Amino acid sequence: MQINELLKLTEWFDENIVENQVPQKYTALHSKMNQNIRRNGNQPLVPFESEKENLAESIKDITFQSLSLEQIKFLEQLEITELIGKVGVEQIDRVLIENNLDIATATKKIKEFSNTITKAQNTIKELQTTLLKSFEIEETDEVDNNQVLMRVYFQNDVAIENLTDFKKLSATWYDIGRGIAMAQDKSPEDFNIIGAKKGSIIVEMAVAVGLATSVSKILLESLKVADRFINVLKQVEELKALKLGNKKLALDLKKEAEKEREEGTQTILNSAIEDLQLNAEQNGDKITALEKSIKKLIGFTEDGGVVDFVQPNEPEEEEENDAIREEIQRLKTNISEIRLLENQIKLLENKINEEKN
Repeated sequence: MQINELLKLTEWFDENIVENQVPQKYTALHSKMNQNIRRNGNQPLVPFESEKENLAESIKDITFQSLSLEQIKFLEQLEITELIGKVGVEQIDRVLIENNLDIATATKKIKEFSNTITKAQNTIKELQTTLLKSFEIEETDEVDNNQVLMRVYFQNDVAIENLTDFKKLSATWYDIGRGIAMAQDKSPEDFNIIGAKKGSIIVEMAVAVGLATSVSKILLESLKVADRFINVLKQVEELKALKLGNKKLALDLKKEAEKEREEGTQTILNSAIEDLQLNAEQNGDKITALEKSIKKLIGFTEDGGVVDFVQPNEPEEEEENDAIREEIQRLKTNISEIRLLENQIKLLENKINEEKN
């Protein structure tokens, strides 16, 4: 993770966790529940509904939609991703419902949650203090102005394990970059590789905001196609579960889903042509290259590859930056929608698996 990216994560934590007093509200809920363990046998139960509602209200709207995958991974290592947002509210409800008659166990679990959040807050605070004390950080240190940090994860069926993989996937990404760049009168050289990480190989690129926006738009539209496809598959599984015996309806639904998936590339291409204001008669070569780019990018992600972005800062308040500011806003919106759809698809896939089992 880049230093600025890490600093932005500490700012996100301050805005969402600290300012909403999430650690204090977890502590308050535990303290009130704990009174029920310490009370004498003839004393009435101490209600804690108010503390539970205060906590739920402070965490229910927290999302990770503005964060990069590396930032989310860091929060996962702090073990707090399951303790905030709608998932956090569901987790608290589950603990209280499952242990309705065992207040001691419920209190112990809430105490564990509270300790985890407090520990995460201390870690983030120490990190923030160390970073600000140890580094003179300029926003342009890692990525130039008007550029965005884009990460490409070569993993699963698109992992790079040898030179043959490297050659093949380099050619794939050349075509992806070339088509998107050509559509904006740029070149593959405008995808600047600035670093790489080991493990599942991650290549970091600094790309112009406009190019990043186009990549994010293609990814978003392909996720929309995937979401519709998986939604239909869920309906098929629900039909099977109902045991209505209507195999033809299930088969027709599945065929419709496959058709939409097949036509998805054309839908995405049409959307990109409209966004980039390309003309079929005047820009035929650009459209051909863009179509190839879209197909290869979709193929890359379907085989398990991932493309991610670190949200850039807004440019300084100057009139000439208005166009860049608008482009950055479009990129941020796309990134947020991508995160939202990714979570939606994950939930749908989990439900399908549950229904199959």
